[in-house]
Amino acid sequence: MPLGDLKIIAVLCLFSALRSFAGATADGSPSLPSDLAGLEARLAADPTNVAVLVRVALEYHNEAGLGGDEAPAKLKQARTCLETALKQQPTNTFARTLLGSAIIMSAREPFWFGAKLRRVHEGMALMDAALSENPDDPDARFTRASNNMFLPDRFQRREVVRTDFEWLQTRAERGEFAADFRQYVYLYHGFAHHRWGEKKRARELWEAGLAIDPKSKVADELRCELSGKSGLARLDGR
Repeated sequence: MPLGDLKIIAVLCLFSALRSFAGATADGSPSLPSDLAGLEARLAADPTNVAVLVRVALEYHNEAGLGGDEAPAKLKQARTCLETALKQQPTNTFARTLLGSAIIMSAREPFWFGAKLRRVHEGMALMDAALSENPDDPDARFTRASNNMFLPDRFQRREVVRTDFEWLQTRAERGEFAADFRQYVYLYHGFAHHRWGEKKRARELWEAGLAIDPKSKVADELRCELSGKSGLARLDGR
C-alpha cells in the first residue's frame, strides 16, 4: 500500500478516536435536559420525539468521538436514533448532517482501506446533500465544518469548511445563537485558520470568543488555544 494511503488511514483512525465536538446547539435546546441520562429518560417516555432523538444522537455521537472500546457501540446508538428520526422527518437537515458525521467517524472500523474511504465519501455526500437543500441550518453547518476540518487534504474540503465557518461567523457576530454555541463557532473557526497557517486571524477569533463569556466552559477551551496548550491540535494528524 502506498505511503500516502497509510498516512490517510492513520489520520482517519486518529480523527475518529479523538474527535471532540461541541456539546451545544444554536438555540441551546432550552426545553431539553442537558445531560445524557435525562435525555434518555425523556426518550423512553417519548420514543418518537424527533427533537429528543436528535439530541440524544448528538450526545452519543460526541461520546463516541472520545474514542475507547465503546465508541463503535455509541456510534451505532447515534445512527439508530438518527435513522428513527429521519423516518419521521426525512428532510431534517441537522439529523442528516449528523448522520453523515457519524458515518465518517466510523471510517476507522473497517479493516480495508477502500471501505474506509467509501465511508468518508458516503458521509460527505450525505452532509452535502442535506445542506444543499437547506443551507440555513446552523447546527448542520457547524457539524459539517467541524467534522470536515480535520479530514486529510486529499478530500479537498477546505473551501467547504471555510464557507461554512464564514456563514456561521457572520451570524455569531450578530448574536443570533446561544452564547455557548457562539463561543464554539469562534473556537473551531479559529482553529481552522490556525490549521491553515493564518495564526493572526485565529488569535483574533479566540480572543473575541473568550470575551463573550469569560466564565463559561468553552472559555477554558479558548484559553487553552490562546496559551498554546491546544486541545484541538492533537486531533490534527497532518
